[in-house]
Amino acid sequence: MPHIKLRIVIAIALLIGVAGCQAPEIYQNKPLIDRAHGGQATLGSGGYRLPAMPSSQSSPEVMLFLAFSGGGKRSSAFSYGVLRGLRDIPVGPSEKPHRLLDEVDGIGSVSGGSFTAAFYGLHRDRIFTDFERDFLKQDINSYIWGLYLLPWHWTWMFYPRYGTNDAMQKLYDDLMFHGATYADLIKNGPPVIWLGATDISYGRVFTFNQDTFDLICSDLDRLPVARAVAASNGLPILFSPITLENHAKECDGYRPEWVNRLVETDEDAAIRRRLLAQAAEDYLDSSRTRYLHLSDGGIVDNLALRGLINQIIQFDDDPQFQSTQRLELMRRILVISVDGQAAQDTSLAREGIVTGLGQIISAVSGSQIDSYNFETMSVMREIIKQTVGRIKTMRCDIAPVIDGHPCDDVEGYLVHVSLGGIGDEATRKRLQSIPTGLTIADDDVDALVAAGEAQIKASPVLAKIVESLRGLRPLSISSDETTH
Repeated sequence: MPHIKLRIVIAIALLIGVAGCQAPEIYQNKPLIDRAHGGQATLGSGGYRLPAMPSSQSSPEVMLFLAFSGGGKRSSAFSYGVLRGLRDIPVGPSEKPHRLLDEVDGIGSVSGGSFTAAFYGLHRDRIFTDFERDFLKQDINSYIWGLYLLPWHWTWMFYPRYGTNDAMQKLYDDLMFHGATYADLIKNGPPVIWLGATDISYGRVFTFNQDTFDLICSDLDRLPVARAVAASNGLPILFSPITLENHAKECDGYRPEWVNRLVETDEDAAIRRRLLAQAAEDYLDSSRTRYLHLSDGGIVDNLALRGLINQIIQFDDDPQFQSTQRLELMRRILVISVDGQAAQDTSLAREGIVTGLGQIISAVSGSQIDSYNFETMSVMREIIKQTVGRIKTMRCDIAPVIDGHPCDDVEGYLVHVSLGGIGDEATRKRLQSIPTGLTIADDDVDALVAAGEAQIKASPVLAKIVESLRGLRPLSISSDETTH
């Protein structure tokens, strides 16, 4: 008898849920109809991409990129602390100092790091007053539980094209983004925010910028920022993929020039460029790729460096980018990898059976994703080295001395700051043991923010680079110093 009553209660709850379900508004990415018909000349030149951004107030001598890793709210808080640290580091001549934060040209991010990157991209210095209240100290996990346990949140069960991550998009928009689209990011100008997701059909990085959206003939300007963040943080199993439609056939065979350049390259390091070109070819053929299903960016790029590598490759030999006077003056390229990694957990290796959902989610969201981080950083160092070589060649083709500096005075560095670099063992273990999720205790948030701020301010490599920018002394940095 009790089980009959239970069934009745469940049936009533289901009916209430269904009755309360209105057809949800499901966002569909729009085609570039205005550009594809009679306006193809604007393809590849406008929209949200670094070469098309208006000039920033940053020094022309330095190009600075940040990469915010995955790791749930643990990474969000740590990367936010790094922004606070960069805000407090003065650079430039003593008579006209400005913040190192103002030198940032672009931020690549995946998963938890994308909340911080997108919030800063939209709200800039408001992040220092609003981010903790609007996100870091919000209980997001309770909403996730509600998606699965409360019937009035079961809209995703009755509409095949509306998934759990579409519901999360709405939550993120309500909390942080308030209807903002990429058109709002364009208005803000640099730094460019490169939110990264994983295209699960091909197992590769998908970056939200207009270069990528050109390939699928789609207008990024109208895409809600919250949707890109939801895709970037779409942990498999827990959240459904975010789906985009490929409109490539509506662009009448348009093919970006950068794809042709990548295919035609005959350099020694051509393989990575050709792989990037092949990925572009898959999207340009809409009969091969009708839909793009996007999940957590940390699956293939947990450091957010692979997406950044692709961006550097694309504009590295871009004539539009090379024609800028800034590239002639550029002398320092700096990539700061902000890694909110968890401690390595090998406990599953001692278990005979893995059955719990929590164990599986932990396995695909924690330190196991970090397995290829060392290789990724090695690739990034090589890409920086190649870019430095190209800039040297370009500068020396112009003149032996530019703006008072030898034409070959160009250097590039990868600086890695991480929870693993915290000196105090007790603090390091405590922060690395914080689970990957979207709710953490307020005191943990405060500790992570403080750690990110302290790590960036204590970086000996960064201190030397800042002194170089101030003109106090020349750089003298060994390759061993750049990872700590």
